[in-house]
Amino acid sequence: MTVFKCYMKITKKNIGMILMYFVIFAVISVAMLYVNKGDDGNGQFTSSKLEAGIVDNDKSKVSEKLADYLSKLHNTDMLEYDIDVLQEKMYYNKYDIIIQIPEGFSEKFLSGDARVYVTQQPGSYSYMYVESQINDFINRIIKYNIAGYTIEESFEKVQDVKESKVTLVDVNGNGGTMPDFAFLFQFFPYTCIAVLGNVLGIIVCSFRKKEVKNRIAASAVPLRRQSAESFIAFIVTGMLVWAAFLALVFAIRGKEFLNSANMFYYILNSFTVMALSLSISFLAGILARKPDMVNMIITPVSLFMSFLGGVFVPLSMLNGTVRKAARFVPVYWYEEVNNKLSEYAEIPADVIKEIWSGIGVQLLFTLMFIALTLAISRYQMQEK
Repeated sequence: MTVFKCYMKITKKNIGMILMYFVIFAVISVAMLYVNKGDDGNGQFTSSKLEAGIVDNDKSKVSEKLADYLSKLHNTDMLEYDIDVLQEKMYYNKYDIIIQIPEGFSEKFLSGDARVYVTQQPGSYSYMYVESQINDFINRIIKYNIAGYTIEESFEKVQDVKESKVTLVDVNGNGGTMPDFAFLFQFFPYTCIAVLGNVLGIIVCSFRKKEVKNRIAASAVPLRRQSAESFIAFIVTGMLVWAAFLALVFAIRGKEFLNSANMFYYILNSFTVMALSLSISFLAGILARKPDMVNMIITPVSLFMSFLGGVFVPLSMLNGTVRKAARFVPVYWYEEVNNKLSEYAEIPADVIKEIWSGIGVQLLFTLMFIALTLAISRYQMQEK
């Protein structure tokens, strides 16, 4: 097992780089997990309350009702009009916005010509949010008035409108949310391609050096056995990286993952992308002229596949044209399967077909990369 031991020895020397990529993976995955999921992953939609100062220059019943309405939506203070004082409060970030109700506001109210003046912090767009609330308030009062209600009754109607609550319907068994561990699987392809590509690609490239090839050719080890040991070393290295990833998943979200009815498919999908990464590593090692060039190939390839395939940018955020182009990237099919698995607590029969189809496409890409590598390798041997 001379060739196998040599592979393992070189792999061991690169353990620092492997750990570096796994630390990056762990940090990114956990960070994105909590950014996207929050405390329990099932938070409710809530309105944002601003710190607002209100200057009522109209001093009418209408302006008073408007100020009262805004106080229920935001944290408000009634202020007197003093330009120096108002500027100072804005400068020291006492308020996010200051709302000025001008004189004559009540007289123009029912005609729809009434307006208020909103001053916000530089670079802030909060005024658009507040103006939409004020316009909605005014329009509803006018509609109630047109319907025959008095101004006072219209105010009461608007104030009595209850806040809408949104409840996610648990159609697929996940409560409308993505399982926490699915975020970890989402980022696996980047780490797998980067780690295996850099480690195994460098080894393949090193073994293709002329002096190394001559030494191997002069050895008593048959070529068939050399190839078999190289293949075993590839598989063992890939399995170790894959096992380390699964161990990380179990360490972070083990209980939830074990209770998932789709655990088998998650594991199978991650194994498939590991095999894909091995084929890419083999191809990179053949293409690189020097070991230093492997990183120059693997880094852009892993980033390109990750961005276009949905690792860093969710597939739902890609527009139609980009998504069509992404179908030619093997990682896209991995993420498609991962997304399907995260959507369903228990997978329907028709969706299982789509999952197997996505895994099958990944395997076809793997075979394509292997065939391309063998063709290039044979061409290089003929060239020499």
